[in-house]
Amino acid sequence: MRLLPPRFSVWAQAFARHPLTEANDLKTDLQTIERLTEAPMPPGDLAPVRQSPLVMVPRLAGYALMAFVAWLLISTLIEPWVSTSATRAVLNAPAVLITTPISGTVSEVLAQNGQPIEPGQTIAVVKNNTVARDALTTLLTQRLELQSKLDDLNHRIQADQRMLEYTNNQYDQYHNANVSQLKTSYASLQSQQEAASAKLEALDTKYQRAMTLQRDGAVSAAVVSAARAEADAARSEADALDKNAHGVGESIAAAQRGVYVAASQSSNDQLTQLSQRRADLQSSITGEQAQLDALTKQMSDLNQLVTREQDRVSALSDYAVKAFGHGTAQDIIAPVGTQVAAGATLVRATDCSKTDVVAVFPSRMAGRLNVGTKLQVKIDASGLTHHAHITQLMPTANEALQNSYSAPFPYAEDGSVYALAQWDAGDDGKAGIPACTPGRTVTASLR
Repeated sequence: MRLLPPRFSVWAQAFARHPLTEANDLKTDLQTIERLTEAPMPPGDLAPVRQSPLVMVPRLAGYALMAFVAWLLISTLIEPWVSTSATRAVLNAPAVLITTPISGTVSEVLAQNGQPIEPGQTIAVVKNNTVARDALTTLLTQRLELQSKLDDLNHRIQADQRMLEYTNNQYDQYHNANVSQLKTSYASLQSQQEAASAKLEALDTKYQRAMTLQRDGAVSAAVVSAARAEADAARSEADALDKNAHGVGESIAAAQRGVYVAASQSSNDQLTQLSQRRADLQSSITGEQAQLDALTKQMSDLNQLVTREQDRVSALSDYAVKAFGHGTAQDIIAPVGTQVAAGATLVRATDCSKTDVVAVFPSRMAGRLNVGTKLQVKIDASGLTHHAHITQLMPTANEALQNSYSAPFPYAEDGSVYALAQWDAGDDGKAGIPACTPGRTVTASLR
């Protein structure tokens, strides 16, 4: 029969001596057994049984549990009071909302997620078939009316010019004929002047000879008187011819200048009428040409207005929405086919050139935070430390402010403080910051 260990023998003897009849006796017996078990074994007992290594497992588990509780107490109660780090911090950048100024249907989207955008770049095209065209219709009607007036005026000018050409031709014919007739008359008068001059010279010679013969007594005074009378008559005739020739010469000179003084002649009357008709036509053409110039200038101005109005209607019918700044497209809000109202956002982009840090600090650190307070930021646990400074402190971040950024602000407990920080100008490690990662979690602390 296998012998029990000495400790269990003592328990058996104790139970034999003290039967368990009542609860108080049981308690006393248990205390007695506990004292007996703690007593050393006598030297004459059997050799002790070898203990298993698993006996230490409960003790080690107890130590581990105590260590975890101690770490938990330190991390939750003590560390927050001595730490200078923000409870939460993220990278963020201002949002760029590309909106449409008109209502319509998105017919084309040229931007893609993650694609850089430049100022003036076409982002989308919005088609609107309800653009008001009243002004364009009015301008086109005015242009048709003005074009009709121009055409009528051009026809009148062309008719007057043809009539003027015909009148000039008739005038030239009558003018040449009249001048030729006057020149013929003048040539005839010149011939008569020559004959009269020769006759007058002969009669003067006869008169002189008669006077000489009278002095010599060869002829009587009556012969001298008759010779003198003939000479005077010939001189009067020559003077009359001279006057006629002078008048005809002046008429020729006047006719060559377009002035006709001999109104009794039918040809001169015709020339006068043709000259007056020509002057009237020239005056009419001059006035019509002035009207044509004014209407042409008016048509040019009207065409410019029509062109601008057509460009406006075309631009509003297929309006090209352009970017107004640098950024990176993050979200296509209105894809192709979307019905949008005026002011609706088409593409949400991020201005990555203005990336900053949004940190949440506990209320106990509020006294240590000010505008300009220096921060050190780590984007990666093993990365470089970047330097920043606080530019704005806020107890809360309203929805309007958060909508102006690409990523929502981190959660903040009651009493926490939001801190907006910008990178220092001399931060050499800024080159390692991701190009555009709004919402990326980082570590921020005071320095």
